[in-house]
Amino acid sequence: MRAVVLAGVCVLALFLAGCATTSAGIATPADVADRIEKQAGYRTREVLTEPSLPSGVSLDDGLTEDEAVAIALWNNPGFQESVADLGIARAELVQAGLLRNPVFTLLLPWGPKQLEATAKFPFEAIWQRPQRVAAARVAADAVAERLVATGLNLVANSRLAVVDLMSAEAHVQLAADTAQLGRRIAELSRSRFQAGDISELEVNTFDTEASQAAEVARRATVQVVLAQNGLHQILGLGDLVRPEVVKLTEGRALSSSCNEITALERDALASRPDLRAAELEIEAAGRRLGWERSRIFSFLGVLDANSQGKEGFELGPGLETDFGLFDRNQAGVIRAGADLDRARARYQTTRQQILRDVQDAYGQLASAIASAQVWRENIRPMLERQVEQTERAYRDGELSFLAVLDALRRLNTGRTSELDADVVARQALVRLEHSIGRRCSPQLETTP
Repeated sequence: MRAVVLAGVCVLALFLAGCATTSAGIATPADVADRIEKQAGYRTREVLTEPSLPSGVSLDDGLTEDEAVAIALWNNPGFQESVADLGIARAELVQAGLLRNPVFTLLLPWGPKQLEATAKFPFEAIWQRPQRVAAARVAADAVAERLVATGLNLVANSRLAVVDLMSAEAHVQLAADTAQLGRRIAELSRSRFQAGDISELEVNTFDTEASQAAEVARRATVQVVLAQNGLHQILGLGDLVRPEVVKLTEGRALSSSCNEITALERDALASRPDLRAAELEIEAAGRRLGWERSRIFSFLGVLDANSQGKEGFELGPGLETDFGLFDRNQAGVIRAGADLDRARARYQTTRQQILRDVQDAYGQLASAIASAQVWRENIRPMLERQVEQTERAYRDGELSFLAVLDALRRLNTGRTSELDADVVARQALVRLEHSIGRRCSPQLETTP
């Protein structure tokens, strides 16, 4: 009998020792930071404290795209909020490894009543615990992959915020030039009206166009403020730096696209952490289904003792079970099966969305680069030649200065369209690199 008791104690000690190590080997914030640095080239802070600039980053000489991403990963509180999911996953893994506490019952002697004691231990944990722990561990790995995907999302959002600010600042200058030309054209039209060269209707038309150009210029300055606020929020600098202090250095224009679409799709399916997370969630759901199926029966080991048996103190083992007669954990099995089906569907949805993202961004990038090239190499040079020809005709007395201003306005409109095409290309590149989970590094050239 003592051997039975000793064996039970040893089994219990073994399980308790295993419980203390269930969380070993799961991803930590440092592991996630390493993954993000490997895929995106930027390091995230493992623990968020007060906002600060990462090592090697200074705002005194302007902000580059790379510096913006580094600052965002270092300070963004939304990302740090997601890091807490790792702690929750670790807690769930520890909980999965814990055993129910043994139940000890003691009946005190009273009058003729003898002293009795009963100890119960849930032996079903012997086959249930490994499956429960395995499911929780895979789920924790999926959380880590989701967190890496969140970090890559932040990288993309930071780069898009930089593009938005760059675009807003460039539009301010172009809109101001257009507004100034509109005012000069309106002034000249009034002079010509007073000389009797044009009608009042034409004057009113020029005045309206000038007012519209001035309103576009006013809205452009507002867009700069909004873009600065958006970038400042993503950077997570708080009160350390005011939004208007964030200034960008000179941008660069795209000159070529990434690899062919088939290779990019293959890279995306291989490197996207959210797709890997979806795969792990399928595995975790399958393990939870196996665990729920194992919970049909419950077995409790019983150790009963009384103080006054036929031979004095008596001690004996026993077994307590519910036989699974009515409640065979049908609801738990059905729920786990539904979770597995949902995980499989989520994987297919994620996979299709990744391919769609790659295809859309690739098509946008190719189209925008071609459009920007047409504006840069064909349309803008023609508009510039028209301005030169108009100025020459004005000097020769063949055209009025109003025609010169109108040619300059068309050139400014063309530059705006060229800028818009370049911005679309930059945004498409960011989305394409985000969709494949890494940088594809197209060739770049300085904006002329």
